[in-house]
Amino acid sequence: MNCPCGATPLSALPCQDEPFLENDTPTCGRRCGKKLPCSTQGEQHICRSQCHNGPCPPCTKSRIVQCYECKVKVRLDCQEIDLTDQYVCSKCFKPCKQVMNCGRHQCGKHNCAEQEMAHLCNKKCMKRLPCGSHDCDQPCHSGDCKECTKTSIKKLSCDCGEEVRVQCGAITPECKKRCARVHACAHQVTHTCHNKETCPPCYAQVQRTCVGGHDTSTVYCYEDKITCNVMCGKPLPCGHKCQEEYHNGICKKECKQHCLIKCKNGSHNCVATCHYPHKCPSCKETFILKCKCGNKEQRALCSFVQSNGKTLQCGTGCTAQVHSTQPRRFVLFLKTTA
Repeated sequence: MNCPCGATPLSALPCQDEPFLENDTPTCGRRCGKKLPCSTQGEQHICRSQCHNGPCPPCTKSRIVQCYECKVKVRLDCQEIDLTDQYVCSKCFKPCKQVMNCGRHQCGKHNCAEQEMAHLCNKKCMKRLPCGSHDCDQPCHSGDCKECTKTSIKKLSCDCGEEVRVQCGAITPECKKRCARVHACAHQVTHTCHNKETCPPCYAQVQRTCVGGHDTSTVYCYEDKITCNVMCGKPLPCGHKCQEEYHNGICKKECKQHCLIKCKNGSHNCVATCHYPHKCPSCKETFILKCKCGNKEQRALCSFVQSNGKTLQCGTGCTAQVHSTQPRRFVLFLKTTA
């Protein structure tokens, strides 16, 4: 197999160990030298570009042509000559305005209405392909264009900056190399190259002791602070003991245990969450109050009792009240004479 111009075998070219696409054959760097379509028996035109893939660029030379109608000879650039039809000068030219079978282009040929009724379009499509970067170079057609087959070299978005050849419109692949950054541990790196700020954690298994020195267990390398089920137990400013797992440093200031303070009556514990150093809220427990004689009862909040005392005043029907309101009776003793 040779290079695109056919002058050099691929085996003679350097660095051809990797596979390549059909339209991306390695080139030799020499002049192409292919015969261009505009060549005639008396005048040969060749491609002067470097060895390349795909069709040759348009010819930059000119040649003498003769008008099909008036037989006048003129020199024209090869790019201006339609090789699929006979040349007709501007004075003799009568363009056909019939729409071609593609539905997009007009015929435009000289006096073809009687000679060609099918009007098959032989122009290139030139629609923008879905990739957004290239035009369709297929013969003019109806319907959607095929996927772009061109390739390009893209730089991977990772630290190593490797360049790969990908098909146009395809998603740039991820780098398959191992991450080459300096890591905190000496374990073997298992993740691939990336462009993230931090590397993924190390999942190598190691033996570590908890922060309190109570127990040793097998954990992942990235787990540097190991806790155990032993309670901290350090005294808090409120009087409680820290109930978090054993830890280093200062305990949390916010205590969520029940308050230890009793109400002013000394009968109930504060039911609120620890609120040190603030005062306890009003006690919501209730008392059954009685008068001195026990005849009268009433349920009252503990906070009311704290302000008014635990004894009710006797009322109607109470023994103490009856004695205080009953009128006094006086007995008179009279002396008799004989």
